[in-house]
Amino acid sequence: MQKRKKWILLGSAFLIIGCIWLTFFYGSGQKSSVVKFQDGTVYRGTTEDGKLVSGVLYLKNGDTYTGSFKDGHFEGRGVYKSHEGWSFKGNFHRGVAQDQGKLLKDGKVIQAGKYDKGAYQEK
Repeated sequence: MQKRKKWILLGSAFLIIGCIWLTFFYGSGQKSSVVKFQDGTVYRGTTEDGKLVSGVLYLKNGDTYTGSFKDGHFEGRGVYKSHEGWSFKGNFHRGVAQDQGKLLKDGKVIQAGKYDKGAYQEK
């Protein structure tokens, strides 16, 4: 009976150590965070190694950005909503509108199409 308990304890210890090792070495490292910046901007979302990944950025002036981030910039699909009533839904690259997107005012489409470095490309 004592021998069996010893093996159960030893097996449990290996299982716990294995789980900790897998979490440490293979875990994503992502976590939910609230980050408050000195200028009053607040970020609520996922961070990894102290960097913004995806979430909502609330700017001091009332504007918001919801989407992904890379290297501190808006990146990929996202929505930027201005406190003035307009919004942009589409792709971002290094913080500016890039490729396909829509500029909306009061829910109505003002411009839709391709953007390059933040500028609308007329057909």
